[in-house]
Amino acid sequence: MEWDEEASLRLGKIPIFVQRMARSKIEKCASEKGKSIVTLEDVEDAKAGFMGTGSVKSDKGVINVDPFSLDSKAGEDKFEILKRSKEYEEEDGYPAMYTIEICRGEDVECPFLIAGIKGIRQKMRDWLREIEFSKKLISRIDGKILPHQRLKIAIASCPNCCSMPQIKDFGVHVRATVSVDEDFECNGCGNCLRACKEGAIRITGMSNEQSENGKKVVTINYDRCVHCGLCAEVCPTGTIKTDKKCFRVMIGGKLGRHPRFADDLTGFADESEVLKALDVCVDALLNEKKEKRFGELVRKIGIEEFKRRLNENRDPSREQMSDKEIVHSEMHN
Repeated sequence: MEWDEEASLRLGKIPIFVQRMARSKIEKCASEKGKSIVTLEDVEDAKAGFMGTGSVKSDKGVINVDPFSLDSKAGEDKFEILKRSKEYEEEDGYPAMYTIEICRGEDVECPFLIAGIKGIRQKMRDWLREIEFSKKLISRIDGKILPHQRLKIAIASCPNCCSMPQIKDFGVHVRATVSVDEDFECNGCGNCLRACKEGAIRITGMSNEQSENGKKVVTINYDRCVHCGLCAEVCPTGTIKTDKKCFRVMIGGKLGRHPRFADDLTGFADESEVLKALDVCVDALLNEKKEKRFGELVRKIGIEEFKRRLNENRDPSREQMSDKEIVHSEMHN
């Protein structure tokens, strides 16, 4: 299809790596209107149709629209682009400005499931709705709402993390803290060694040459342990046991041009601490003067500042402890 000079010049301003796709879409739009030559009007109409920008038609004729304008008289729908997202939902008359993705562990009887997570997902939803999070965030954003401006949350029921919390704004997965109970003697079956994919377990005394009074000694390398709890599940003697089921909380993960894994906010939280962590993150987002993606906000403020805010209402004795020290303390309390 032929292009007139103005349309060709406008196409040249489009990034070269998407020009071919843009040309195809624009020519399709022009063809559907029965035209044989692409004009600047076709380019702008295609832009308005596919990106929610450019020119739109109203009772006042064709209006040039700024996609970041709040002028409702220009025919703008602030939620137009957001509504195209497959995750679009409404809540109390407003688009839900958050998504909560969970793994399917509870539905498929996953063998790695440590604990159900539907309950904590519902508590997050109820709390975000109670504080009118969506309404407040929308009020802070000028112009059209984009899908990436929602707070993305993911929860997984084990460290396998099928819902990918490591790349979300706010990610959570369940952990099972395990320890060795010396009151129950190991029988040397080796089930734990086979179950542990991290090589975190060692048993000494498995042969006569190594044995001390015939006793087998189990040790766990917590630097390698991911707290999946599988070793405790397969231990027939109770030598390895699950002490507590808790949550790891991570924030600031993202994909995109510069992907990054989320930073650990806390490693061994109970349910109330998870909700407190969400409160801290939401507060930071709603009080940021310039709207940003949450991942960018985490980098701007710094993970240590988020930890400080979370620890303000924590037990002071825990504030100076590392996650490793915290879990060891919990194991023996």
